[in-house]
Amino acid sequence: MKIDIIGFRLPTTTPSPARHSSCGWVAVYHGKEIGWCNMTFLPDNIIKFEDAFILPEFRGKGVYKMLWDNRMNYVNAHFGNYKLISYCKPSTLEFYKKRGFIEKEVITLVEKPA
Repeated sequence: MKIDIIGFRLPTTTPSPARHSSCGWVAVYHGKEIGWCNMTFLPDNIIKFEDAFILPEFRGKGVYKMLWDNRMNYVNAHFGNYKLISYCKPSTLEFYKKRGFIEKEVITLVEKPA
């Protein structure tokens, strides 16, 4: 399966929050967007790995890892001295830990019904 990973709004220097402060990558299969991930630049040389999504029919096929690897390669090439943070679901916690992230705290999602 040939999947293309396309970056969008990728700066090579810290972007000005006045212009934009986030960028990301899209996974494309046969011209169709099948997944994405992004990150945001925060003050004090911090990058926050933001949301990611893979279409259900493409999960478990390595698409998220491809997106992750592209993002990490980019960060390492341009922002290797930045601290990385992320909020993740229990289903991805071990993935992050295997890549050197340390669990800091647990956050609970709350909802107010309509």
